[in-house]
Amino acid sequence: MYYFIVNELGGSGQAKHTWERVKSVLDGRNVPYQFFVPQCKGYAAVLAEMISEKDEDDINLIVVGGDGTVNEVLNGIRSFERVKFGVIPTGSGNDFCRGLELPLKNPEKVISMILDSGETKQIDLGVVESGGRRRIFGISSGFGLNAIVGTGINGSKLKVLMNKLHLNSLSYALMTVKTLFSMKTNTYKISFDGGPLMEFKKAIFLAGMNFRCEGGGVPMAPKASARDGFLSFCIAFGIPKWRTFFAFPVLLAAKQEKLKGFFLKNARTADVFSDGKTISHTDGELFGNLNKVHFECLPGKLRVFC
Repeated sequence: MYYFIVNELGGSGQAKHTWERVKSVLDGRNVPYQFFVPQCKGYAAVLAEMISEKDEDDINLIVVGGDGTVNEVLNGIRSFERVKFGVIPTGSGNDFCRGLELPLKNPEKVISMILDSGETKQIDLGVVESGGRRRIFGISSGFGLNAIVGTGINGSKLKVLMNKLHLNSLSYALMTVKTLFSMKTNTYKISFDGGPLMEFKKAIFLAGMNFRCEGGGVPMAPKASARDGFLSFCIAFGIPKWRTFFAFPVLLAAKQEKLKGFFLKNARTADVFSDGKTISHTDGELFGNLNKVHFECLPGKLRVFC
């Protein structure tokens, strides 16, 4: 039995059509399945909890949706050891599927890969904690510019327009430029793996990455791997705002380690302290307005169809 959680509203209205294409494959091959459609934000996690607690040794749980739906489902799963997880991409960012190197525009091929191989591989997940709250992420979590853009763009008219024009990544770029010149920078003090505090003044953002890319394909951590037991951190700091116009193309080209003002490091944990409250996200979903956060890698936590 395959269980599908289908966000029919994802991809600016394209997700329902994608699900019809997936259903056609399932019905044509007489595959037994059940599907569930979240009726409101947050309900995908409730459905994931219900499915993951079924009395079955192997639970095939497939998300038809974007990165936000994937994040909700990951935070609803209660028995990771019994779940085989898959994703049919329908969103505008699709960084989780990009990290798994899945086809982004061919749902028939993805569902056929899942049905035909049945094989899984173990990948890491990340977790962020602050003030007694805890949230899992599959792609990334962060502070500052990337969090402001990632959480603000979800409900923006710009994103809807760019999706319709098939210019998804451009919406992130335009929102980034707009946000950069209005945001306030902070000083971060960070302890990696319990080591001494390192100070980063005039910090623009911190990204804790499980995969290479966030924001619709922006390679924040070019050497990140979801199978090495580490999170990859990228911090931009002390860069005059006028110079960010020159730094941004370098970031998009995944060459930021060569630029002054970027710091990259792999670590299992990181404790971040900010001198002012800063927007934080998990997989583009708002986590809070915080000044203290703990990041940690959960090695091999999730079995994914490959």
